[in-house]
Parts: sequence; C-alpha cells; structure tokens
Amino acid sequence: MATFWKFYDRLETALAFLAICAMVVAVLIAAVGRTIGAPVASAPQFAQLFLIWSCMLGADLTMRAGDHIRVTALPDALPAMGRRVLTILSIALILPFLGFIAWKGYELSMGNWQRPLATSGLSYGLVTLALPVGAVLIAISLLRRWWEGGLLKVFEPDDENPETVL
Repeated sequence: MATFWKFYDRLETALAFLAICAMVVAVLIAAVGRTIGAPVASAPQFAQLFLIWSCMLGADLTMRAGDHIRVTALPDALPAMGRRVLTILSIALILPFLGFIAWKGYELSMGNWQRPLATSGLSYGLVTLALPVGAVLIAISLLRRWWEGGLLKVFEPDDENPETVL
C-alpha cells in the first residue's frame, strides 16, 4: 500500500506542477500575442482552466502536508481529550461539506459539459470538474492523515516529512 501512496503523491504533485506551468505559459502566450498585435483568443480560457486545477490540486497538497491556515489558540489551550473532541467535530463538519461540494460540483460540471470554453474548443465542464475532484482529493487526504498520524495529527503540519511538500 505504501508504494501506491508514494505513486499517488508523486503523480498529484507532478500534475499540480504541470498545471501551474501550463497556466504561466498560457498567460505568457496571451500577453505576448496581445503585445505583438496577434492576440490568441483561447489563451485566457486555457489559463483559467489551468488556474482552477492548480488551485484545487494545491489545496489538496496543502491538506496532505497539514499546512492549511489554522488558528491554534483554542486547541493549544485544551487538554489532549479536548483537542480530540475538537478534531472530531472539525472532521464531522469538513467531510460532509466536502461531500456536498463534490456532489453539487459534479452536477455543475455535467450541466456545463455542453457549454464551450469560449474559443478553445474545450468543454467548460473541464473547468468546473476541478471542484468535485478537488473536494474528493482533499477528503482522501484528510482521512489519510487521520489514518496514518492519529487523531491529534490530522491538522498538524507534517514538518518531519519533506516529501509531502511541493
């Protein structure tokens, strides 16, 4: 199972990196095209597509590393049992929310599948599909952190494992 997760982590990191690089290239092509008087009409749409995918993949990479912004005043003031209860409450709120986002995001994506992404020739559904896919990936990372690190490590940064950082 460790081999699967290692492959999964590397693939996701590579896809996030490629999405960021593709977004930068699309923006560069759009800017250069406008500057030389030959605008590329579909470049902004490709930039939009790669931006949302890099954001959602990046959010999951951040969850996987435990590096999301958090306010630690309350958890730090609580004893271990109180932190456990607070973590369970947080997970009990986050997972249904991610499920709702995945469900409604999927419906949104399927509803937009026939809509063209301007002049790019792609479906706008590819843009909106990033939302449910990202929600599912974040839920997987949350449950994985719980399984691998225990309840008190779910929302803690993973500083001792540099492979989880992009």
